[in-house]
Amino acid sequence: MDNHKVLRASRIGTLCDRALFYSVAGAEEITSEKSQRIFEVGKVLEPVIVSWLRNDGWNVKRNMFDSTNEEMSLSLEVAGGTITAHPDCIISREGGLILADIKTMNDRSFRSLKRDGTIKSHPQYADQLTIYAQALRECGHSIEQLAIVALNKNNCEGYIDYFTFEPERYEALKERAERIFALNETPEQGDRFQTWCCGYCGYSHLCELCKKDTAVGDESVPTTDNQEVIDAVELLSESRDMEKAAKELSDEAKAVLDREVHQQGIKSLRAGNLVLILNEIKSSRLDTTALKKAHPELVSEFMKQSSSVRYDLKEVA
Repeated sequence: MDNHKVLRASRIGTLCDRALFYSVAGAEEITSEKSQRIFEVGKVLEPVIVSWLRNDGWNVKRNMFDSTNEEMSLSLEVAGGTITAHPDCIISREGGLILADIKTMNDRSFRSLKRDGTIKSHPQYADQLTIYAQALRECGHSIEQLAIVALNKNNCEGYIDYFTFEPERYEALKERAERIFALNETPEQGDRFQTWCCGYCGYSHLCELCKKDTAVGDESVPTTDNQEVIDAVELLSESRDMEKAAKELSDEAKAVLDREVHQQGIKSLRAGNLVLILNEIKSSRLDTTALKKAHPELVSEFMKQSSSVRYDLKEVA
């Protein structure tokens, strides 16, 4: 019986050590239909994105080193097992070679990538490409530049984020893989773990930590496995992140317009295909604090009680 342990490079950035352990152990993974559809959409769009890159003047070698265009398997031998790697493509245009991975993203993920870059917003992708690059380097190929080629599935906007291969990052990933290979018992979730991982983990049916109730303050909060509820909570969280991001963008734009337009006395202008019109708005508001202080009985007489539900979200470890 072959007990050789294997870890896919695409999983090396997984935030949970337990999930990595289950993967290496060959445990049954149950993937939701939604996750399967997301994966299939990405695979279908990949050759389309490659064609767009070529139309933009990029030289693209997809699944290189194999003239049949089938995925070429690379591998890294480390203590205790093997890390397998399947690079997407190498791109070049007026410069050196860039090892790239193609990702299709929802709007929130895409905006995060553009704002913060791969290493901060999607460190798992940086980890994946780092392993690919090391595998190629050990085959004699000089790879220094890495990139995520991203497509926003909401509006088909494209973006390429570049970053540099870091030997230190590879060494840390190598040590992590060797630590997982050496395990004989299921580990704790690890320092990188985030709670939301459980909702999308294909091994949650095996993990007793996923099934434990969570303590929030002095109360015990049950964990749900209702995927519709999990998706709704994630959507609520995303919407609040989007509201925050929208406010930040609006504040940034208004700061520029206040300085360059309003303070210059400009009342209207055309910017591209948009017309900006400045309207001065005057309003009056009721000073409720002063009213309550001056006439508390009157305020009490006209107060009307109402009730509603507020959905609060808290990050838990």
